Amino acid sequence: MKRFLSVLLTLAMLLSLVSVSAVAEGKELLTIDVYDDAANYNGIQSGWFAKLIKDKFNIELNIIASQVVGNTIYATRSEEGNLGDILIVDKSKFPEIVEAGLAKDISDKLPECSNIMVFKTQIDAFNKGLTGVEGKYYGIPTEMTDTSPTTVTDDVIYSSPMLRWDLYKQIGSPKLANLNDLLDALAKIHEIHPANEEGDPAYPFTLWADWDNNDNMSGPANVVQLTTWYGQKLKGSAMLMPDNTFKKLYERDSAYYTITKFLNQANQRGLVDPDSGTQNWDSVMNKLSTGRADMMWYSWETGFWNNVERLNAGTAFRFIPVEDQTYYADADRYFGSDRMFGIGAKVEGEKYDRIMEFLDWYASPEGATFQHDGIEGLNYIVGEDGKFVPYKDDALMNNLPVPEEYGGGGYNDGNNAINQWIVSSICVNPKTGERYAQKYWKSYKDMTMTEMKKEWSEMYGAEDDVAWMKANGKLLASPSVDFTPAPDDNTIAATRADVNKCLCEYTWNLIMTCSTDEEFEAMWDEMITQLDGFGYNELFEHDKAVWQPEVDAKVAAAAAAQ
Repeated sequence: MKRFLSVLLTLAMLLSLVSVSAVAEGKELLTIDVYDDAANYNGIQSGWFAKLIKDKFNIELNIIASQVVGNTIYATRSEEGNLGDILIVDKSKFPEIVEAGLAKDISDKLPECSNIMVFKTQIDAFNKGLTGVEGKYYGIPTEMTDTSPTTVTDDVIYSSPMLRWDLYKQIGSPKLANLNDLLDALAKIHEIHPANEEGDPAYPFTLWADWDNNDNMSGPANVVQLTTWYGQKLKGSAMLMPDNTFKKLYERDSAYYTITKFLNQANQRGLVDPDSGTQNWDSVMNKLSTGRADMMWYSWETGFWNNVERLNAGTAFRFIPVEDQTYYADADRYFGSDRMFGIGAKVEGEKYDRIMEFLDWYASPEGATFQHDGIEGLNYIVGEDGKFVPYKDDALMNNLPVPEEYGGGGYNDGNNAINQWIVSSICVNPKTGERYAQKYWKSYKDMTMTEMKKEWSEMYGAEDDVAWMKANGKLLASPSVDFTPAPDDNTIAATRADVNKCLCEYTWNLIMTCSTDEEFEAMWDEMITQLDGFGYNELFEHDKAVWQPEVDAKVAAAAAAQ
């Protein structure tokens, strides 16, 4: 009976798609300009996702990616008075975009978007903070959750040291007391794994520069994200310490110094890919998926290597604790992540209607399933109980062929280039009763109850990363609050640009060119002098004042949850 119902459901969905496609073909094809701070691809969306949205809405997406073409595109398009049709921007920019008349008031249509308004509490909180008026809407937060502001749902955190389990075991599974021990372990791994199976060079660290100065943080992303290993989080130019005070990032007891020196010492030992600093994310993505990186530090990076086969074989990446580290992690982003969706002020008529239809679908269970789970029959199949079962979980990393009904081509080539969601992957999919993210599915957990996972659990006495961190007092969880930093005025913006450029240039040189500790220390002192000359001290004081209200709100939220 269940199989019969599943067949009926599939037929109904296919008939629905045919019906929607017929309606879409009766409309004029519209090109939607998407100004997108999250995108890693610039140009017209192609492949299976392009076909999907063309069939449903007869639209195509022209992605304008600031991370690809450079941040000057923001100023250029703003001066022209037309940032884009759909706007996906850092939350800190959004108030100035509204004030400049570049974003549309969507109060007339947003309340009718039933899928988006599932998150009414979060959307109301942001927009009331923006406008001071109840029920007036300009923006839609990204990656909102259906949990709570103090919940930590994930079993992994955003950034932590992760090594290939088989290589870690081959060097004797050493306990790591500090970063020096981690470097020693990586040096041993590099000795036994200097190249991938095809003979291409492999390194513990492969870095990239095109995400620098992103997400309200100064400096190279590959440095600032690792400061969280020591409970510190960069807010603009100011380092938030575990005791909720701020410190200048260049002080030598700051984690920015610790991580920069760590990466320099790694480079001195030949453990850093020499392409680092000049290669872009596309190059790194290829290296991750072909076994040319021996260490990962973003939890999502493992998606380019870990699959069921490698989990079973014990060749996947796993978190390896370093004893002197306490890991900063944001609680579930209940109020959304650091970006916003908006609509360009010049959008009117049919284009406005269709964009809002598209965004509401984007936040629907069907849309979120495509974003987080992919294509049925390729990335997953539906079991007799209606729940999802992983299928070809290497579709992304190996760019597997897409079924012809979705237009063919490679899966990664046609993947959603927007690269930003309204619905977080930890939300529950009402179709399955399980979270969208595959790692929470019972079927996935059953398939991945591997020898590797058992070995890790036995070694560390915990079921997963977060459980180990909680049990050992190594997790510094920061509550989610509704907060938008005040935009920079022209003077601060100019100072920030100068400081960021100087900081990035010096940091990369500190990592890649200093061949001795003495040379490193001398260049660090030189960097401090240069940064101060560009106004770092004034910027630091400004950023402290800007971010203190968020700190206060987080302290209050943590106290209320106790």
